Amino acid sequence: MKSSHSTMSEQAEHLLREISRWPGRLRELHEQLRPRFARPEVFERALLYLQAVLSDIPRKRGHAPKAHHPA
Repeated sequence: MKSSHSTMSEQAEHLLREISRWPGRLRELHEQLRPRFARPEVFERALLYLQAVLSDIPRKRGHAPKAHHPA
């Protein structure tokens, strides 16, 4: 019988592996949206917007954030 510590560790490792895949999956989603954009600049801005929406950037009055440009 496995100890609960071992099981928790395995669960944590699985969760970390899954989370590490999120950026790649976001890029895959972004690529699927490519046909919807006529201009490449707007297409690239869409990725910045998606990244900002999914980030911890504070929002003002509950509105979705503008695309965040990391410093």
